[in-house]
Amino acid sequence: MSIHTIEQALFEIASGPARAAQYKQDPQVFLAAYPLSDQEKTLILSMDVYEMIARSANPMLVMRAFTAVEGRERLPEYLRRLRQRDDIEQE
Repeated sequence: MSIHTIEQALFEIASGPARAAQYKQDPQVFLAAYPLSDQEKTLILSMDVYEMIARSANPMLVMRAFTAVEGRERLPEYLRRLRQRDDIEQE
């Protein structure tokens, strides 16, 4: 598993509206350009921001990719996903 490759894919997704649109149009085809394991693809496809950061992905890069795909108005959802895991672990 390579966090570097995950970060490369996230960087491309976040690099501009055209690349984000390509990802959104067909995420599987977009990610096929990267040597990602099925598990890594699933992390990106599901935008499992908590797990990507837990595996040492740059938090700002993860946030940028999330907002590129989901939109800035969904930033509260990004934060909820981060907190949700912490809430589960504290129970």
